[in-house]
Amino acid sequence: MTFRFLRGLLACALLLPALACVDAVNGSGGTTGVALYAFDSSTSTVMAWNDLGALYDASTTPAPDRTISSNLLSKVTSLGWGGMCLDSQRNLLYLTSDSGTIVRINQVRTQTGTVPNTDIVSFTLASTDRLTNGKFGEASLDMQNDTLYVTENGDNGTRIWVVTNASTQIQDNSIPLQALQASGDSGGTGVAAGAGSVYAYLQDGNPVGPDVLTGPRLRRGNLSAFDASGVILGSTTGLGKYGSLALDTANSYLYVARHNTDSGGTGAPVEVFRTGQFGLTYNQAPAYTVGSATDQADLRVIAHPGTKDWLAGLRGSGTTGYPTLFLWKAPLGGTAAKAVTVAPATTVLRGVAMDGNAS
Repeated sequence: MTFRFLRGLLACALLLPALACVDAVNGSGGTTGVALYAFDSSTSTVMAWNDLGALYDASTTPAPDRTISSNLLSKVTSLGWGGMCLDSQRNLLYLTSDSGTIVRINQVRTQTGTVPNTDIVSFTLASTDRLTNGKFGEASLDMQNDTLYVTENGDNGTRIWVVTNASTQIQDNSIPLQALQASGDSGGTGVAAGAGSVYAYLQDGNPVGPDVLTGPRLRRGNLSAFDASGVILGSTTGLGKYGSLALDTANSYLYVARHNTDSGGTGAPVEVFRTGQFGLTYNQAPAYTVGSATDQADLRVIAHPGTKDWLAGLRGSGTTGYPTLFLWKAPLGGTAAKAVTVAPATTVLRGVAMDGNAS
């Protein structure tokens, strides 16, 4: 047995009975049958590669198998960081602008060229309910209850908008505020949802626990509220800045990105926590780390297909996105990321999503 495997077994043993132990390294969903979608803000188009494995194995970056366009996509040209997510159960793709407009593409697996008006809608998060100078960011879709979650940051707070019945929202609908938030939190840039649970990354907030812990934190909750005890924060967590989240629902792992360039850190760019770690002690080390602090120093967005063993990432600096995809195949296996440069050089990527049910 390898040391990594033994360490995984030990971690499972320590966390029982809080969670069921799964293979610590190899994702049960495999790596085949995955498609990748990325949004190019420079052209307001969605690029789709139908076989992520082929993209990963190619010696030079192949052109997208499909490009998807619509005049409605111009409403999300200024995409929120991580404002792209996919409902692989209902075959839908969501894109959210940093100003709160959401575009939903129906039947996305078969769309190519201009999307018919019957297959695309745009709706908005109510402008009357915004935070002062609020900006929207990462979005995540819980397929189990058809609920979309979108982060918002402003001068007077941070929160997550909860959009129920996301798949049936109609053209030009205005969504009233249903907020998921915790008093005192600030800098919420990450959200990931699945199987009825919601996970959030916050940059700071009120002190937590008898040790009066402060700083970056992860929270777990549901569409109504965060769990009071479901918080991870402290000096051993490795959390940094701009914590984009991605959820492996098949194996119960939460991936957390950190942006070393802006936070002045030198740690691993991705920390991985087991979802069973929530509700135990607050100050916990991640079960694993992924990536290179040097090669992914400016990691800004991550995405996971949920049921398959891939991780994708995007670079960012301030408001600037780059034409670079980081791809990890079987990320917990210790393989280095492959950097894929998307043509043309003017491509701006701020959102990426993967479909684990592409085949």
